[in-house]
Order: sequence, then structure tokens, then C-alpha cells
Amino acid sequence: MAAQNLLKLGHRVSLYEAKPSLARKFQLAGRGGLNLTHSEPIGHFTEKYFENSSFFASLFDRFSPQDLRNFCHQLGQDTFVGSSGRVFPKKFKATELLRAWISNLVTMGLDIHTRHKWVGFDDNNNFLISDLHGEIKTVIPDAAILALGGASWPRMGSDGSWVDILRKLDIEIAPLKPANCGFETTWPDSMPTSCFGHPLKNISVSLKDKSVKGEIMLSSYGLEGGAIYALSKMIREEIEATNNAKIHIDLKPSHSLGKIEQLITSRKPGTSLSRFLKHNVHISSPALELLKAYSSKEQFNSPTPLAKLIKGLEISLVKPRPIERAISTAGGIKFSSCDESLMLKARPGLFVAGEMLDWEAPTGGYLLQGCFSMAVHVASGVEQYLTSQ
Repeated sequence: MAAQNLLKLGHRVSLYEAKPSLARKFQLAGRGGLNLTHSEPIGHFTEKYFENSSFFASLFDRFSPQDLRNFCHQLGQDTFVGSSGRVFPKKFKATELLRAWISNLVTMGLDIHTRHKWVGFDDNNNFLISDLHGEIKTVIPDAAILALGGASWPRMGSDGSWVDILRKLDIEIAPLKPANCGFETTWPDSMPTSCFGHPLKNISVSLKDKSVKGEIMLSSYGLEGGAIYALSKMIREEIEATNNAKIHIDLKPSHSLGKIEQLITSRKPGTSLSRFLKHNVHISSPALELLKAYSSKEQFNSPTPLAKLIKGLEISLVKPRPIERAISTAGGIKFSSCDESLMLKARPGLFVAGEMLDWEAPTGGYLLQGCFSMAVHVASGVEQYLTSQ
């Protein structure tokens, strides 16, 4: 996106990519439908960027979610708004959008070098780039943008190897941490393995005063899924502070505690409780096994304790999944190390963008929109820098 904007401004642009093809993580994101952005009002949209919301609000003034949709349409890729408000390409894949985009960039004059990895600087602060054969090339650009990703899904290219290189320049970098990730727990011995790999749908998950509706996936190591990802920053910080995060799962958010208790007490004598919960309270099989695993026989067979468990099943999460399995990364270059255009204060002419910076957002289109808008902002910064030079 940064190259797109710089080419439009008339600059010569070379793009160096470590992998054999461009945008591999973008393609990975598209496997489930490529959630590009979100259609919610911009005020609510910017809140998803936590403490960086005001900065991203300024980015969206320059390149908004609607601007991103318009850009896709210009490439011949129509978009639509799903039932959840998320925005997708009509063809629901990343490949066609990416193919059209790269074709457009080549037509505009982009010089692409795949299998070329940036490995640092020489003694004169020129760029050193390793090619396919391991030979080191020296590149001397008028300005450069680093968009090297965080450390999630390293086989896609974002391996975090840039951290040690930039730390030598005394650039302040917050430790890279998993974001939008699953979390581990110690399941009760009675938890059947047949539950793993199955979702809990139409539930809500809460931590302290924050509650998120959605679904989660039961796994042999713990919990995954959208409702967990939305709380991942809070969960991670709670674990860092107290060594565990006690979340509460409401298996029937559409029903009050009183309603659940009333339903349970209406069970006729002789009717199997498990069967009744499935057919009359609409508790799914995985949720039912979860209730059994987290209750004593007395609790499970007592209407009030069972209703309370259905409305607030407590699970202790003890650590996030490894960063290489996370959807995105928290931590990175501190914004205080950059000027307003995201040029590194320690290296005039060197800009940074994307997950390299210390920000995070939940899934739902916020990550891609954040990166695209940041790229447009950085391209403008490069233009201003080159003009001043």
C-alpha cells in the first residue's frame, strides 16, 4: 500500500521481499474469507485500537474503511458487508485481490525483488540485502520503509529478526508478545477429549467488567476463538500481573439466571437431566460436558447451582499460546522512537509501519485496516521528507 501511494506520487519504488512471493500473511488471512475492514461507525471503530485510538483516528481521516473499499473496487474487486458488520471481498478470497493489486503495481512501475531479505546496515549505514544465493547486496535508497511484521506466523516471513538489528541503534522496542491468540488451561481430569475441536456458539465471555459475545473453540490445551481474541489483551495482561486470568463463560446469554433456574425446575420427574438440558435449555453437547467437568454431582443435580454455572462457568487461563501461533503481535517499536510521520528519530529517511510498531487491535478487520491506513500515512511522510531534502 505504501508502494502504491509513492508510485502515484511519481517516485521510483523498489520492493524487497524475503519470501518467494509477495504478501504471504495477507494470503493466510484470506483463508477464512479475508476480513478487510469493518463497517461500524468510525467512533466505535477507533476504540478498538486501545491506547492508540487517537493516533489511528488521525490515520482514518486520511484513509478510511470506505476508502479501502473504494480502493478494492478500483482493482475490480467488489466488497460486501457481512451480517456481523465485517467487510469482505465478494469473491471471499485474498488471491484474486492480491493478483489484481500486484498487476496494477507492476503496471505503475514497481520494481519487485523476491527472495531478498534485509539483514542490516554496513559501516556507512547503507542497506544490506541478502539475495537468493546468500550474496549480500548494498542498497542506497533516498528513503526507505521497513514493514517487516511482528513475530507471529514466522514461516510467512514475519520472524522478528529485525529486533536485534534496530536495538543496536538505541531504538526503544517493547517485547513482542502474542495477540489475538488462544490461551492454555489445565482441564479437569473428567473433561472428555471428544469435546476438543468443537465450538461453543452463541455464548459470552467476560473478564472483570468486559464482556464479549461470540463463540469459542475448545482445544486440548485450552480455548481459542473470536470471543477469546477480543479479550486477548486483557487476558494476557491479567496473566502477567497475577499468573492467571479467571474468565467466566455465559452459556446462555439470551436467558436470565432466573429464567434458566425456572426451566431446570420445570423438568418432570424421571426425565434425564442431560437430555432435558439439551432439548429444553438448548445446551450443546460440548457445553454439557464442560458443565459436568466443572461441577460436582450435587451441583449438577441442584437447579440453583447448575443455573449459576450455566450463567458463569469459571475457567482459569494460565498462559498464551506461543507467539508463532498467534494471529498478530503486540509490542514492537515504541511510537516515541518515531516522529509524527513514523520516521525513526535515530535514522532520518528510515520509516517503519505495520506490526513492527507497538500497537494491537482485535480481529474483525481492524488489523488490516490499521496497516493499510498506516501505509498511506507513511507514504505521505516519505514524500514530505524527500521534498525537504
